[in-house]
Amino acid sequence: MSIDYDAWLQYPKIDMHCHVWNMATEEEERASAEQLITAGNMLGISEYWCSAPITGGVIADIEDIRLRNDTVLRAVQRYPDRIRGMCFVIPGQYQIALDEVNRCLDAGMIGLKLYNQYKIDDPAVYPVIELAIERRVPILEHAGFIEAREHLDRQPLISNGRHFAAVNERYPEAMLIHAHIGGGGDWEQSIRWMRDTSEHLYCDVSGSNLDDGQVEQAVQDMGPERVLFGTDGTMCGSVGKVIDATLSDEAKRSIFYGNAEKILAAQGETPLHPVEEVAV
Repeated sequence: MSIDYDAWLQYPKIDMHCHVWNMATEEEERASAEQLITAGNMLGISEYWCSAPITGGVIADIEDIRLRNDTVLRAVQRYPDRIRGMCFVIPGQYQIALDEVNRCLDAGMIGLKLYNQYKIDDPAVYPVIELAIERRVPILEHAGFIEAREHLDRQPLISNGRHFAAVNERYPEAMLIHAHIGGGGDWEQSIRWMRDTSEHLYCDVSGSNLDDGQVEQAVQDMGPERVLFGTDGTMCGSVGKVIDATLSDEAKRSIFYGNAEKILAAQGETPLHPVEEVAV
């Protein structure tokens, strides 16, 4: 069956994994956010869920973390009809982290972003997960099943599907998202580990690894209702691999928009732009 690429490019998409960054000047910061909007206009990305994480496993001070989150809040203020915020915290900072989560959510952010400072199933993360359950917001965690020593040395605490499955058993009601199945490593194994978990455990399709069959495998193992659209900066590739996937139109609509819409509904929110009738 032929694919109407033009129609799918126009179909609204919620990119639930993207970033804005603190820049040297306000002008550079504004230009960075504007680039997202420009790309979104071309690809049908109607809204972005953005964070500004501290990478590399660095245990940063709360002042640095607040600086990153304030960058996100400024981007939301500049583009309230296109950008939403995901609050970055480092779970092991306990009460400081919880206070920052509440500050960001009270300011309008709609979820949390964790990186590789702790694995998702580390008990240090439990208080953050419990607060996310209470506030009915999702947690997006940096992830990948990486076995090569040179990569593990740089990211010894990176989470994979096995860690997500373990914490899902403890908190089946928590909305947890395994980031970028296209981020590299053995994504097939990571997905398999999450196969028999609860409906609230998701993965996103983002990442620069564009293996054929990647989206189809995620849908086969986890179901179309648990696969989310994200880019993590690989915008054309992430859009293209969903459009070109051998899936039903209904499944593609769920990935691009419907599944994120349900996550928003859990906290009483709706997408920034409703789906128009598009013939695909």
